Amino acid sequence: MTADNKTICNCLITAVLGLFPVNGSAAGELQGAIPPKASAQHILLLAPSAPVVIELKILVDDADFCATTTDYIERLFVSLDRNEDQLIDLKEMENVPAFGIRKFDQGSPAERLQMLDVAPRDEKLSLAEFAAYIHRAQGTAFRIAGAPTRSSQVIELFRKLDHNGDGSVSDSEFEASSRALAQYDRDEDEVLNLAELRPFSAAQNGITVQAARGETETPFRRLDNDSSIRQAAEELLKKYVEYANPKQDALALACFNTTGEMTASIRGFDRDADGFLNREEMFAWLQQPVCDLQLEISLPRKKAFRPSLKFIQKQTPRVTDVDPQSRSRLQLRIDSLLLELRVKSTRHMLADSVRFYQTRFRVADGDKNGYLTPAEFMQLNVPDADYKKVDQNQDEMLHVEELTDFLLQKTSKLQNQVVMTVSNDGKSLFEILDTNLDRRLSPRELKNSIQRVKEYDGNRDQSLDPAELRGHFKLTLELGKPQLFQFDPREDSMAMNQNSTIPRTVSGPRWFQRMDRNRDGDISEREFLFDTNTFKKLDQNQDHLISAEEAEALSVDSE
Repeated sequence: MTADNKTICNCLITAVLGLFPVNGSAAGELQGAIPPKASAQHILLLAPSAPVVIELKILVDDADFCATTTDYIERLFVSLDRNEDQLIDLKEMENVPAFGIRKFDQGSPAERLQMLDVAPRDEKLSLAEFAAYIHRAQGTAFRIAGAPTRSSQVIELFRKLDHNGDGSVSDSEFEASSRALAQYDRDEDEVLNLAELRPFSAAQNGITVQAARGETETPFRRLDNDSSIRQAAEELLKKYVEYANPKQDALALACFNTTGEMTASIRGFDRDADGFLNREEMFAWLQQPVCDLQLEISLPRKKAFRPSLKFIQKQTPRVTDVDPQSRSRLQLRIDSLLLELRVKSTRHMLADSVRFYQTRFRVADGDKNGYLTPAEFMQLNVPDADYKKVDQNQDEMLHVEELTDFLLQKTSKLQNQVVMTVSNDGKSLFEILDTNLDRRLSPRELKNSIQRVKEYDGNRDQSLDPAELRGHFKLTLELGKPQLFQFDPREDSMAMNQNSTIPRTVSGPRWFQRMDRNRDGDISEREFLFDTNTFKKLDQNQDHLISAEEAEALSVDSE
């Protein structure tokens, strides 16, 4: 790379990070100053005893986190801005379509404009205000991702056992667990290991692909647009069924477990005054919810400052033990749940990602002619990158400047989104049922599943849902990471741990140890080598399994 080329690359990187002023506006950057006002992201927490609404006031570079534009938003804005004054006025507002938020989509153009015209109040819609509306409607500015901390947490038994799809596993569904999970027993050894139950397992080599890490289920739900709010209302009906009316299409006001002004406010959504909120009433409430907890978050994108997390206020006694541990960390409790929150800056990762591929560019350029051919480009392994898209002038000579420009655009788009990653240190359902800690589920462990989960059924409704298990959540809020930095070293350890060798059974008489081929400590009818009548005679409690104790009893009788 020549000295001029190096200078160009360094300038591009520095400009993206905002380390010195640049002329003009980069793609995705708003024209003009944005008022330092934080948009409120509402999150619904499906806590064990009652729902909780959390409000996050988020600023990115001291601006509304929803106001960052994309190429799509800019093109749409330009198409609506007929007089090209970079504003949408009342006449142009007539052509703005509905995007999926009822309270902003209904009414006359003047009424819609009044609701969307936030700051400044000039009876016109700026690009920032328009972007905030689109992001809200499409749910593109904020994302919740559940991340496993142990390989056994990846196993989503709830979805596999929840036959009726109501979001929880009832006693009857636990009783049917052996039949429900039989389809996953690929080696037909009657026990279910992590490799069999883990979603998206890679095929031959046993290595987990990137998608296999996936996302685990969390009790946190976004409240962005009509679609997400309606889905949240349905989940409330499934989760808090003990508060439902006989038709199970409404929840009693007592479900919301509020006091004082909050109770009066929620009662205001009960339009028919029957003491319940039906689907439409819950929908109206979730559009403008009474927030139990308010937090303020500030994240750097191009500006250089430390991220911050502030506790604003709580409006319920259910939030306790609020402990601001540092500028970027906060710990609190909601009912029995412990929440550890922190904010992180991913600002440096954008430049690191670009430098990483610039180094790989020099390595891949085998003939040292200063550009990459399509064959050489393949060695870079840039995720989701096509040579023709990166080679801007289509001359089949990809220079480092073209690669740098592509990477800057690709990685900066990721930082248009705030991501809340949720992990937990609580036990998963798989870990609760795996009583002997061999990272497998045996027939006996599935038979005893109802007894094992009773202590976790906090509301004693003979049904278990994810929020009743996971009592310790770690929430990390940051801007989207370049894919290069989405690798997690825990992936390799989780993949290796799931292939651990199971020791031979050492309990019971010798014949029992030999017949127990799957080494789960019991002999099933399939493993038993003699006739059915003998099996039934040995199976004293008629649970269709011969235990070591039952086998020992036979040996004593024989003596």
